[in-house]
Amino acid sequence: MRRLWPALVAIALIALLPDVAHACPVCFDASDENRRAFLATAILLTILPFGILGGTGWWIRKRVRQIDEDVGPIEDDGRPEP
Repeated sequence: MRRLWPALVAIALIALLPDVAHACPVCFDASDENRRAFLATAILLTILPFGILGGTGWWIRKRVRQIDEDVGPIEDDGRPEP
């Protein structure tokens, strides 16, 4: 019975609250304002990963340059590398 309980609750909620179950902004409410908000959100969620990757790459590049400045040039002792 414990395994059946979540399924029964889900079915009851869908049956009692059909408006919430059909809350698709594109299909059920085709107002211009909702379409623009849906499109803006889709664009934001599409661009966001590129911004995160670009910001991370910029930070790594900046940090590597800082470390290179702190360490300074590597001196050559005249011996060949093995």
